[in-house]
Amino acid sequence: MNIRLTALVAIGLTLAGCSTINNATVSDQKLKERAAFALGTNAEAITISNRSNEGLRINFTATTGKRSSQCYVTSTPSVIGVVTSDAICSGGGAHKGEGQCNALLKAAGRC
Repeated sequence: MNIRLTALVAIGLTLAGCSTINNATVSDQKLKERAAFALGTNAEAITISNRSNEGLRINFTATTGKRSSQCYVTSTPSVIGVVTSDAICSGGGAHKGEGQCNALLKAAGRC
């Protein structure tokens, strides 16, 4: 029983430590680059706000012009350094007259 409790405490402390490392090692610039790729624009056009850390996930708002998208990335420490995923953004992608257009966006009537 004590071994299980010790293991659970160790796992909890490890995740808490990863969460702190995660938020400290992923810069706003990296978030801009990830969001820019997801939204089809360049990093200089993105403003990052409302950043919050949720364990291995960082939530943030990416704003370009008058348009804001809710985004997140996941980030995990590894032997080669911190590995950050691509951004997943809601309300993003190309709209009529903006950014890139592909077959899926055309079929959805979004460009």
